[in-house]
Amino acid sequence: MAGAICGVTGIAGGMVLGPLFLQYNMVPQVMSSTNQYIGMIMSISTMLQFAVEGKLDAVYEAIFGMLGLLATYGGLTILNRVLKRTGKQSPIVIMLVVVMCVSLAMMPLKLMKTGLD
Repeated sequence: MAGAICGVTGIAGGMVLGPLFLQYNMVPQVMSSTNQYIGMIMSISTMLQFAVEGKLDAVYEAIFGMLGLLATYGGLTILNRVLKRTGKQSPIVIMLVVVMCVSLAMMPLKLMKTGLD
């Protein structure tokens, strides 16, 4: 349900589910993994919708796919190092807060841009 609402409103599902999962005392690493899995399923379903409509550009698809794989690998490598060094789950929560704050700050800019177009 949260995924559908987020898809309609244009915000990321993790913005809704992350804090909700933490509220129910889910371990931050499990919460992050669950959010990534849900995001992957939603992305695949959206990509399939575009594919059915014939609106996919294979060049962009390959470029963004490779960039996504590299960014995911790099991010997980860095996160695992930080978690091993600190021995705590709090860096995941801190990153979630930072991403939410940046997204909140960017919302008015997106609204102003779409309002001008």
